[in-house]
Amino acid sequence: MARPAIRRFAALALAVAGGVVVTGCSPPRPGDLPAPAAGEPLPPDPREAFDTPFRNVRPGVRYVGDAACAGCHPSIDKTYHRHPMGRSAAAVGQAGPLERYDPETGNPFRVGDFELEVVRTPAGETHRQRCTAPAAAGVAAYAVRVEVAIGSGVRGRSYLSVDGGAVWQSPVSWYSGDGRWNVSPGFALGERERWPAGGDCLFCHVGRVEPVPGSLNRYAEPLLRDQPNVGCERCHGPGELHVAEQAAGGPPTIPDHSIVNPKHLPADLREDVCRQCHLGGLERVDRPGRTAFEYRPGLPLELFRSVFVLDPDRDARNASVGQFEQLEQSRCHAGSAGRLGCTSCHDPHAVPEPADRAAFYRGRCAACHPPAACTAPEPARAAAANDCTGCHMPKAASTNIAHASVTNHRIPRRPGPDGRPTAPRPPAGSPAGVPLVAYFRSSGRTTEADRERDLGVALAAGVYARRERGLGPAAVRAAAEQAIGRLRAAVERHPGDAGAWLGLARAYAGTGEDAARLEAAAAASRLEPEGEIVLAELAEAAAAAGDRDGAERAYDRLLGMNPTAVTHHVGRAGLLLDLGRWDRAAAAARAGLAVQPTHAQLRLYLAVALSRLGDPAAARREAEAGLALQPDAQLRDAYRQWYARRTR
Repeated sequence: MARPAIRRFAALALAVAGGVVVTGCSPPRPGDLPAPAAGEPLPPDPREAFDTPFRNVRPGVRYVGDAACAGCHPSIDKTYHRHPMGRSAAAVGQAGPLERYDPETGNPFRVGDFELEVVRTPAGETHRQRCTAPAAAGVAAYAVRVEVAIGSGVRGRSYLSVDGGAVWQSPVSWYSGDGRWNVSPGFALGERERWPAGGDCLFCHVGRVEPVPGSLNRYAEPLLRDQPNVGCERCHGPGELHVAEQAAGGPPTIPDHSIVNPKHLPADLREDVCRQCHLGGLERVDRPGRTAFEYRPGLPLELFRSVFVLDPDRDARNASVGQFEQLEQSRCHAGSAGRLGCTSCHDPHAVPEPADRAAFYRGRCAACHPPAACTAPEPARAAAANDCTGCHMPKAASTNIAHASVTNHRIPRRPGPDGRPTAPRPPAGSPAGVPLVAYFRSSGRTTEADRERDLGVALAAGVYARRERGLGPAAVRAAAEQAIGRLRAAVERHPGDAGAWLGLARAYAGTGEDAARLEAAAAASRLEPEGEIVLAELAEAAAAAGDRDGAERAYDRLLGMNPTAVTHHVGRAGLLLDLGRWDRAAAAARAGLAVQPTHAQLRLYLAVALSRLGDPAAARREAEAGLALQPDAQLRDAYRQWYARRTR
């Protein structure tokens, strides 16, 4: 499935702006979709089926943690744990000293009418957010106790809280470049302060976690069951066999097939070790029956996950996770016939000391480009301390994380203004307004039908992300129609593919075919009856198709699974408003506000319910508070108009 992001906030905000809570029922489509029964078998588990001499890729081999490696590799263990990957996560209070908590670092800090504060005591750390607008004087603060610090600190840190097995990111982050606290990347105050820490986040930042299958952001507890940081086994695979065989003695073998050493892998499999986290992509789509958490170094990543990117001719972003996309566009990579990779320039076990950095990377460049090839004037070279990367890999502001800079991995000979890549020329014939996604570096280990299925899922996910992508209605429909044909073929081929059924439901949402959407969502739910992401789509599809009782049952199940997910409370409260069940709608809105008191939309839902229950004074107070909690002027005006219509 595509990565589970909360996109329902966007859909609900658009619904409010349009004056509705749930859409009406469109004309039914003939039920000509295949039943979700047995068809062609899904591909086998690559951990068992892939032909490789490395024995630790098999699913029965266990992980042992960095401590088991340190005895034989003490120097690497020491330098690695000073490397950013070796400091990717830590329990709050055990992370290396980085943050400061005094007022000079912006603690507390203000964003419009919101005040955010970090409170640290011997008992732990709490992040609080409150609205200071007079109309919101009675609104309680939103507070989360944070337990996990995410990030090495090079750019900064974000923080996670664990609530009943569900993991949420705090709205407050530390930015090392500014030495200050500020709003976390991607957060929208008054709406998206409670952001789910989904599998992609924890997969790349935490050593090992065990996600609940099909969930939004739930994991087996304790969350940090082993070491918190990304460790040796993320690149070398599970170490149980290697440790046991080394302890037993015996003659060494080269290469040692009890554990993966990436230098003994073919170039594409070696780069997959790095791609698992450093290939950002526009959409990441799990292969049928697989998840990224099953991937093991030495195996092809594409057998577990497909990654789609913006067409290189249209992508001029300087994203914080996009090194692979950029490197693929470089003349250096093209000139190497694919041999240039991450470890051509980076030592995965250590980073050079600041005083040695320029010389270290200059030496890496000199392996292909002799120093005499540099045409820069000597004074300019001296001024740049003879640092090749200063001229050819300049840092520039990140396009997706505020207060952070990113190294340009396109390695331009002549960078654009301010070190940014020059905007590329849109290709002729590109679909207007539709982000053109391209399958990333298939090695041919998947079939054309596999890739078409995954592209369909990626396009359908883009339909859900329409607000973030800035897509208009015509572009949404175009992407949805492109997805539908691919996904109908996929479910006919593999009727047991829940991810394809979910994608098909999302695609039908983009064309407004509500009956077909519900049919596809129901098929996905029958295949994954405990899947939270699937069930959330079923709830929305049922509401859109007019099956409001079915939608309410789905929301009840969702809240039983994940009672602290505000999106589920928003969906249920909106549905009950649409049904005119005012007392239950008020109770549903209050339940959501108990989790996140500063949620503007839930305040407006509660206000409508109170007005209909005959309490205009209380309704007015909640409505005024809800409007004060929405900092976006356009949305605030849309909310005001919606409230006026619903309370006439």
